[in-house]
Amino acid sequence: MVVYGSVTSVSVGQMFLGGVIPGLLMGVAMMALVGFISKQQNYPRHERVSMKDIGKNFLTCIPPLLTPVIILGGIIGGFVTPTEAAIIACGYALILAVFVYRTITLKDMPAIVYDTIRLSSLTLFALATATALGHLFSYYRVPDLIAGFFQDNFSSVGFFLIAVILLFLFVGMFLDAIPAMILFVPIVLPASEALGVDPVHFGIVIVMCLAVGMITPPYGLCMLLASSIAKLSVSKSIVALLPYVAVILVTIIIVAFLPDLALWLPSFID
Repeated sequence: MVVYGSVTSVSVGQMFLGGVIPGLLMGVAMMALVGFISKQQNYPRHERVSMKDIGKNFLTCIPPLLTPVIILGGIIGGFVTPTEAAIIACGYALILAVFVYRTITLKDMPAIVYDTIRLSSLTLFALATATALGHLFSYYRVPDLIAGFFQDNFSSVGFFLIAVILLFLFVGMFLDAIPAMILFVPIVLPASEALGVDPVHFGIVIVMCLAVGMITPPYGLCMLLASSIAKLSVSKSIVALLPYVAVILVTIIIVAFLPDLALWLPSFID
């Protein structure tokens, strides 16, 4: 969202607010899918938790729940940049883990730093490969071909949005979100403006599409990281992800054709 805002001059705060309802919709949809799969597979059920216990657990969760408040509040309020907000949130989380919950000691720090570097190296290798592919696309003028295709073939908002969704789902399978946005958002943005598509709504749809690329091969950075952490083979992870990808795609279509889901909160707060 930060990169999209910088490319299109759209407010990053409005992008964050615009993503709240689509994000909640996606979360509820996947919760429903988890419930359905759990019943189908007859997973064991935990005893029902009382409201008293829920209240106690909620109180203990308030400090870590303040982390996204610090990030979003700082950025939307204009107090910090996204990078500064990430640094502050990381420091806050470290203080909670060391001094409040006492789940981390100074002796644990070298191992934590090592794990962070190891996982980050996987991210950097994937990003480097995706960036190289982006340069290859630019060299062969792939963005120019796509721009001409959109300008010549789409006069309906609905068909245009479907084409954009398909484009960014495909691009996200091979490129990281940052180079994908830098390369392709300026290409499709003039056509979206000509058709009267709100730039915030347009950005939310693109972000959601590129997020799918983070869990789909061959790029699938988040899938690779999760498989590494869980010690699962990539093939097993892909099969397990398919129902969730289908649910996310349905959510993207709903958000694309119901723009108020993305625009109501930014307009309400402004």
